[in-house]
Amino acid sequence: MRFTLLILALASFSFAQPLSLGKPNEEKEHSPWLNIGLGVGILSPVSSPQYEKQSKAFVNPSFLASIQFAKLSALTFEFDFTTPNGGIGGWFGYEQQFLQTDISPFAEVQIGARHPGNSERDDGHQGVFGPAYSLNGGVVFFRESQFRIRLKGGYEMIFNKDYDQSWNAEVGVLFALGRAGVETIKID
Repeated sequence: MRFTLLILALASFSFAQPLSLGKPNEEKEHSPWLNIGLGVGILSPVSSPQYEKQSKAFVNPSFLASIQFAKLSALTFEFDFTTPNGGIGGWFGYEQQFLQTDISPFAEVQIGARHPGNSERDDGHQGVFGPAYSLNGGVVFFRESQFRIRLKGGYEMIFNKDYDQSWNAEVGVLFALGRAGVETIKID
């Protein structure tokens, strides 16, 4: 008899619903949060002889921020430096993640401006600064935690006199300000 009661009790737990205060099927909504961090990357010129003459590769330290405004979508902001030759860049982008898991691939489109520096270009060469775009793909680890790692690689083009182009790769470490991954009850 005790064995039968134990089996019935355990079976009833398998049909139990999570505790819900209010309606049984409350609609949840995403609560956005901000991530801030640092990154380090590399740019490798692939286009103009002037750009390649300047350097075969640039180290690219950066300040990163993103606002995870939807479950799988974020706005990204980046301010970076290029060394050698003291270049700078600023970016605004959109990141689309593909899986609602802790590890998710993503695609990112960025627009901004870059000055790659010009100390190694020919004397009198003008027009190294320009608007730019970047197309990236990668993987984000610990997507909804207080600590996030982003690995990305992509292609960048600067709309300057030589239309400088490069491949890029970056590792970013970001920390959440706010409670990452929280869903709130939707109130009408």
